[in-house]
Amino acid sequence: MKKSVLLTAFIFILTVFLPPIGAMAGDTIKLGVVTPMSTGDFRSGKINVQTVELAVEQINAQGGVLGKKLEVVTADDEGKPAAGVIALKRMIAKEKVSAVVGLWHSSVAVAQEKVATQMQVPMMLHYSWTDDLTAGHSDYVYRVGPFNAEIAQLALPYIDQNFKNIAILYETNAFGSGFANYLEKIAKAKGLNVYSIGYPQEATDLKPQLLQLKAKSPKPELLVIAAVYEATNLIPKQALEIGLAPEMQILCSWDWPTYPAFQEILGDKGVGVTYATFESDKLKLSPLGEKFKKAYKAKYDVDPPVFALFLYDEVMILAETMERIKSSDPKDIAAGLKDTKFEGTTGLITFERQEGPGPIWNQWMGHQLFINKLTAVDGKGYKREQIYP
Repeated sequence: MKKSVLLTAFIFILTVFLPPIGAMAGDTIKLGVVTPMSTGDFRSGKINVQTVELAVEQINAQGGVLGKKLEVVTADDEGKPAAGVIALKRMIAKEKVSAVVGLWHSSVAVAQEKVATQMQVPMMLHYSWTDDLTAGHSDYVYRVGPFNAEIAQLALPYIDQNFKNIAILYETNAFGSGFANYLEKIAKAKGLNVYSIGYPQEATDLKPQLLQLKAKSPKPELLVIAAVYEATNLIPKQALEIGLAPEMQILCSWDWPTYPAFQEILGDKGVGVTYATFESDKLKLSPLGEKFKKAYKAKYDVDPPVFALFLYDEVMILAETMERIKSSDPKDIAAGLKDTKFEGTTGLITFERQEGPGPIWNQWMGHQLFINKLTAVDGKGYKREQIYP
């Protein structure tokens, strides 16, 4: 009787307190991808998953990491903070991932950062822009991509050289508000006249806000759009419909006009739209960047957007870090990432830290910003020219 009770108790302990058999065996190293897959900017989420899968496929083909295969574990954050938190908690607790990549919407990532820091698993950011994500100076948050204040600062010379009256239409979330507030601040300091209007990220009819801008005097010469959700393509379309554009130029704050959906919605009316990007025909990719671009095009029949380059770099950096420190333990990886010196797709990546308040913490600062203009419809996309610098 006593032996039976002891055996039952022993089995209970094994079941509840020990990790899954796969984790005990250590047959794979798991890499988590938490990204929008059903709602929110799910188109970018799909690219995120494809990018990580391709990178892991290449790494495994070369022998994996520490003699083990990398395994991709995905979760849908739905573009919502609450869903993102639940997805990340489950992934860390159940799947025992060594690190997490693919995070996207800034408002979601801000909530997820607290989880990653508390549960001590590194998360890497490739296109989540709010300053807040690295301003908290967490030892578990690293960013290869740019951030709001940096992007606004890099774009300001182009705006200042060409316009005196500008408007900013932005989502009232972590990305949109942060970007708009900083751009408005530094643009006004340069003497520019700025109209700034926010809207809920769920909005799809932006004509009321656009009509407000049309009624302004002096009229805005440039509309800067800070959006990620469904209004990205609808704002330029509706600005054209009410006659605000093309007399008023449009500058998209990132390179979503390169997506097929932009052409599907605007067609030839998209010609003349400008967008900020970190990719350029004049930006020489490294051998790694050329290899990735060629492999992505061969696998998915489309060129990768620039944010996929940054995400690809992150996966490769994680693999290099684990090999360098001889560990796949999340805490060891977080510490090891500080010493990164990695020749990425667009430049040498190191992570800077500036003591005192500010977002430059575990942050790569090697970005170059360009402004492109769509010049003509070209098959499934547009021809474009670089107008700045």
